[in-house]
Amino acid sequence: MELDFRALQVIAEVALGIVGFSAILIALSRSEDGFTEPDNFRIQLLIFSAFGAMFCALLPFAIFNTDNPSMSWSIISTVLCIYSVIGLLIFPRRVIGLRKKGYQDLFPVRIVAIQQGILAINFLLSGMMVVDVLSQKNNIYLFCLILFLVQSTIAFIRTMFFRVK
Repeated sequence: MELDFRALQVIAEVALGIVGFSAILIALSRSEDGFTEPDNFRIQLLIFSAFGAMFCALLPFAIFNTDNPSMSWSIISTVLCIYSVIGLLIFPRRVIGLRKKGYQDLFPVRIVAIQQGILAINFLLSGMMVVDVLSQKNNIYLFCLILFLVQSTIAFIRTMFFRVK
């Protein structure tokens, strides 16, 4: 199945906008004593997700080959799967540690489940694309990238409006 390059371009542009806008707002709101540990976590999650969406949206422009779409999908899906695994290795452990340190009000179970669930869903879907279980790869790939955008938007909103007192 052919990739929808227009949708990938839009996703990359939105991800770049989120990163740029958040960088400006975060820089303007930064206090002299630096960010708190929860704010650092949320900023890192925001950057990880937005750059993941942007990088994975741009990757098919360089890799996808219409003469061999099966190999192209395998490479693209593997990269997305590896990126999701990296997020699953880093962020769940850190957010659980922050909750144990007393930041349960900043990281309610519902938000933690949504944000970590997005990484898990992306890992599962991309893994299923790697082993060629799913047929609608274009739609699933775009869905995974949109999930990254949702995750970065949640992290951005929570960083800006739910601060450590």
